[in-house]
Amino acid sequence: MTTTAEELLHRSSVIVGGGSGIGLAVTRAVADKSKSVSVIDLGSERPAALTELPGVSYLQGDVVDADGLARSFETIAEEGPIGNIFVSAGITLPVSIVDVNTAEAQRCLMINLMGSINTIKAALPHLADDASIVLCASVAAYTGGGFVGGSIYGASKGGVISLTRGAARELAPRRVRVNCVAPGPTTTGMVGDDPAVVERMTNTTLLERLASPDDIANGVLFLWSSAGSYLTGATLDINGGSHLG
Repeated sequence: MTTTAEELLHRSSVIVGGGSGIGLAVTRAVADKSKSVSVIDLGSERPAALTELPGVSYLQGDVVDADGLARSFETIAEEGPIGNIFVSAGITLPVSIVDVNTAEAQRCLMINLMGSINTIKAALPHLADDASIVLCASVAAYTGGGFVGGSIYGASKGGVISLTRGAARELAPRRVRVNCVAPGPTTTGMVGDDPAVVERMTNTTLLERLASPDDIANGVLFLWSSAGSYLTGATLDINGGSHLG
């Protein structure tokens, strides 16, 4: 039986860090496609950006709080199994290894890498058969930083790529797919709007423009959808060629 590309998008979807930036773009893109959409984000109040999406549920949660994250997923799963997850929560660290202190490095690794681990662990008991998990790496994993973060940031995102491959192998018996996107410089708050910074980052791309959050969201929905159903353990590079040097 032939399936449509959007068939798997109709399941329940959860976006961790879905109140801003790339996560918000994914939330908007799937809001009218999924059976239900839930956003987990840091704020105690529903982000103003979600006002236009009244059908989207909002839960406060912190990816470094494994117990709290588990409770959030338990609440979401009361409505049924979860089909699609995107982990967008993350921070940058524009500090070199020469100058970084231990606390800064640990925080970056905890949020960017351990946050992805915590999310997978919290979601596992509630996943639908053949669920799709998409993590968020970065072109910095290839370049060792140099865009919006230094070497520690690059290492945290390199860890996400390795985690993607390992989790894909370990969850394959459950038919759960795990992939990640690796954005290049993107027009979000992480990059900012300083003209000099934008120009410098634009010049690193072969396509001579920054990505929009929608560019990345398109990749996430592809990996969630039936069109991407034979992909697992893959990294989708959405960076305009900026990883090629």
